Amino acid sequence: MNRIAILVLGMHRSGTSALTWLIGRLGATLPADAIAPTPENPRGYWESTGLVAADDQLLRVARSSWFDPRPLDFSRLSPNALASRRRHIREALEHAFGTAPLFVVKDPRQCRFVPVVQHVLGEMHVEPRAVLMLRNMVDIAASIASRDGTTPAYAHLLCLRHMIDAEQGSRAMQRVVVDYDAMLADWRDTARRLAPLLGRDTDVFETGEAAEIDRFIDPSLRHHQHPRAALEEPLAGIIVEVEDGLRGLITSDDASARDRLDRAYARLEALPWLEGDVVHDELRHRRMASKAIEDATPPAEPTQKAKATVTNPPPPPAHDPSGDAALIRNSGLFDADWYRARYADVPADMDAVDHYLTIGAAEGRNPSPLFDTGYYARQMARRLAGQSGNTL
Repeated sequence: MNRIAILVLGMHRSGTSALTWLIGRLGATLPADAIAPTPENPRGYWESTGLVAADDQLLRVARSSWFDPRPLDFSRLSPNALASRRRHIREALEHAFGTAPLFVVKDPRQCRFVPVVQHVLGEMHVEPRAVLMLRNMVDIAASIASRDGTTPAYAHLLCLRHMIDAEQGSRAMQRVVVDYDAMLADWRDTARRLAPLLGRDTDVFETGEAAEIDRFIDPSLRHHQHPRAALEEPLAGIIVEVEDGLRGLITSDDASARDRLDRAYARLEALPWLEGDVVHDELRHRRMASKAIEDATPPAEPTQKAKATVTNPPPPPAHDPSGDAALIRNSGLFDADWYRARYADVPADMDAVDHYLTIGAAEGRNPSPLFDTGYYARQMARRLAGQSGNTL
């Protein structure tokens, strides 16, 4: 293999965008179809629009998403279905990077399925190398909780799952572990540590090049640091053990350090009820938030048709040749009872999923407390805008 792909693996909101840009300045090719900057990230994401879409599709057919803390299980997919998703990922990589001998791939979703990406790159005769980006989980979780309205425990669990999967999945690769705060404080030291992955001597930078990096990566990128959330045990202890273990890899990525991490991971896996408790609390949190909105908003007047048929049982679901309705029903993200209670104008003689597909989604209605249709639509619009070269 004479081509190399640098995989940037880190949780959403952990500084992977700045790290990816830096790797690009050190000589790696950035994606040709990069998602356009947004007010949320004005310096750019440096993610391939096509690859993000392909990664989203892989998670979706596995009945998951980036917002899902459950372990991924690809055994539910047929060999043909998994091969199809791999093919789409390969096509996206080829479109984004062409025949570049050295390129950098960043999509936080890939933390969850590093072996799949490694398999695809192997088929392309590209050697994968990895960079793990670490940032204090409390800051990541606070950012996610603020943006998406999650409980602190749920945000921490999402972060744990991403980093556990990323660390375990990249063990067979040549890799470097870097720290976000350390990169902002001294990007030159981070660049020197990255040099073995890229085959570049980073001891000497042209004055203009170094000045450009100084302007891009500066301490102002560090947002407000948050106090550690008051998490309950055993989750709090597991997070501390995993974070300490990951940071230990910065200085010594050896068998002893990995064994230490495996012991921390085993604590989480030995407590299957813990994940269930966190998810239950998240559902309760979102239902309470939704209830507060309902209490403050007068319910919509039911339509005459709904009034006339409210006592009749709903008919069977509509014909579903596209499979979209089945996908929604099996996603775990549609709550028919919640949907009808939240939107009183849904006709009683119409299947709730059919209503969401034909009417509700277009109006920005949510299928459950765990899914924000408006936020999803905005993200997809940004990706499409980046793909076409326009901004919203």
